[in-house]
Amino acid sequence: MDIRVTWRIATFPLVLAGLSLVPLMGCDKAAELQNDLCCRDFTPGADLTAVEWGLDAQFELDYGAFMQSVSDFTGAAGAIVTDVTSACQAIALDLGEDAATITATKPSERATQWCELAIDALGDATADLSISFQPPSCTVDASVQANCEAKCSANVECQLTPAEIVARCTPTELSGRCEGSCTGSCEGSANLAVNCEGTCEGTCEGTCEGDCAATTAGGDCRGECKGTCTGQCRGSCSFDAGVNVQCNADCSGTCDVEFKAPKCKAELDPPEAECKGSASCDGSCKASASAKASCKEPAVNIEGGTDAEAVIATLKTNLPRLLVAAQARGQLLLDSAEAVVTLAPNLEGAATGSVKAGACIIPATNAITQAVENIEASLTASANVMGKLEIAPASP
Repeated sequence: MDIRVTWRIATFPLVLAGLSLVPLMGCDKAAELQNDLCCRDFTPGADLTAVEWGLDAQFELDYGAFMQSVSDFTGAAGAIVTDVTSACQAIALDLGEDAATITATKPSERATQWCELAIDALGDATADLSISFQPPSCTVDASVQANCEAKCSANVECQLTPAEIVARCTPTELSGRCEGSCTGSCEGSANLAVNCEGTCEGTCEGTCEGDCAATTAGGDCRGECKGTCTGQCRGSCSFDAGVNVQCNADCSGTCDVEFKAPKCKAELDPPEAECKGSASCDGSCKASASAKASCKEPAVNIEGGTDAEAVIATLKTNLPRLLVAAQARGQLLLDSAEAVVTLAPNLEGAATGSVKAGACIIPATNAITQAVENIEASLTASANVMGKLEIAPASP
């Protein structure tokens, strides 16, 4: 992992240290009153929207949004370390390694050990592999961000609509179901073949005007197409200029009719003035949306000799999850972590205004510290596998 990224992650717990001292006094006071007033509401990944924190007015909104962002972030960090661990574990076991050699119980350490074992299992069999893949991508959940912002403003009329997603999303980042003609690209995946007449980032199934990595006995392409793919693409198909295609999946670009279920691949632009809450509250909403982004596993093409069949088979199944972690979700979680930690000091005053709010900062801070470890381990472990396979890091 890039040393600048490592340094940035390492500073997060230090920033939080001051905040974690605030509620210690509050929790002691709570124990004097009633032990069950100490926090039982915070859990990584939980929906905290119904929790009442006992704060006044804007403090209640700001603190609630912050705690939800922490819950979303720490839950997502737990999910990524699980994905990386399970992918590396599957590779190692598929290639004959012994599970008994893994002794770690801590999630971050298990990810590290399993990926090291997977790299050992791959051995020299990766030397002659040719690997290509559709770049992994994530879509920020616009509904999470916008609905959270509506609560921040306390304006019941500020609810998310499809038209608002379109209006607040940068056009190049917009996608959705297009029941008309799509101009741009049709977003499939390894598990979803889409109509294609253009450049296929994934597996082309049809004819290839160019070089095809693998063909059927009848001459049809069934692999990476370096040229124009006509037929179907298990991945993302970008159309040539002026070509309109009826997508059977999400269209990324423009649609000649209104998008159905539009999505935004980036943060939404700020809402209208009447729907804006405090900067702290809106910042927490963006962090939640980033943490809960939906990521698509890329289609992967792998070619190699007959002596590498087992390696190719396990990589086709498990490499997509590692690519998502290393080149898509990991960066989103770094952004979400940075946002959460930046917002934390703003809540010191709010946390002392209620026993429950003060007490819940303790498990939240502990969860963030563990989440940071999980992200660092996930990014480092997946990047090490990428290095073994000679897959270059994603472009910034």
